[in-house]
Amino acid sequence: MNNTEKIRTNSQFGAAGYCLLVFLFIIYAKSVALFGLKFAAGAALSWLTGGVMWFIRILFQSGEDLEGVDKPFGWLLFLLFPLFIPLALPLWLIPFILVICYLITVAAFGGHGHHIFNPVIVAVVFMAYGYSDSGLIEASRPFPPTEKGYLIWTAGIPPRADIRDIYGSIPAELAFTSSLKGLIPSMPGSCFGSAIFIASLILAVVFNKRFVWWFTAVTAICLFSWLLPQPAPFNIPFINLLFMGIMPSLLLCGTADFITLPESAAEQCINALVFAAFAVFMLFNSSNILAPAYGFLISQVVSPLIIDVCGVKHE
Repeated sequence: MNNTEKIRTNSQFGAAGYCLLVFLFIIYAKSVALFGLKFAAGAALSWLTGGVMWFIRILFQSGEDLEGVDKPFGWLLFLLFPLFIPLALPLWLIPFILVICYLITVAAFGGHGHHIFNPVIVAVVFMAYGYSDSGLIEASRPFPPTEKGYLIWTAGIPPRADIRDIYGSIPAELAFTSSLKGLIPSMPGSCFGSAIFIASLILAVVFNKRFVWWFTAVTAICLFSWLLPQPAPFNIPFINLLFMGIMPSLLLCGTADFITLPESAAEQCINALVFAAFAVFMLFNSSNILAPAYGFLISQVVSPLIIDVCGVKHE
């Protein structure tokens, strides 16, 4: 199999993609039930932007390219970005962020399958860096009573305490079930962290989407959360990091868009270790819930350098 065929094979949507699509639809629908129609509009706008970009790409294809209408398109950027949309973010910013990041991370590298940076992570970092000081980027928790979000435009409010304090106040034995209920402050799309964590596990194990990277990342997140000092007075149990905040969504992004991760087991381990170290460090030292996304992007920049310095052989 030559490189072109390999890229095309790895880029098709496939069974894993359709299962992911169904899962995301369920998660987003449940998030709308908790956080209101504002989140529904944001998610729909993200998907609609992807549809418009796909249609524009077809219009500008040459006659030769039109013979292969199934040429892979970077749908994952538009499908996964709602996981990270803050409730306070103005809706008009969503198409702007997505179009810019698609052009930079996908189109500039020759299309989906050739890209080297995870487009979703780049979009999250772009959003977090540009608007983190404006009050638009913050976690939300649903209004009580829950399951009434469909009736109102905005059904979420910012938490009164630092999210690190909130995550540390939840006992480790309740982390999974508490996250599964979607009531812990987070980005609306990422509030069901336990379910998202399981989805990333299924992609890694059942569909073989960089299982070594996923397993190493999960293990390293627990290890570094124990080794790295937490600023006082925070004391977050390591298991809580796997089910709360955006860490489960980052794991899902990594396994869903596995093309941007290394192929060999050794390189996957190095990449996962760098990601986990920086993600945990960022989470401990920033009140910005999107801070761990910087760790993911840093790992995609730094790990190839470490791999070359260590002389790891490419498979």
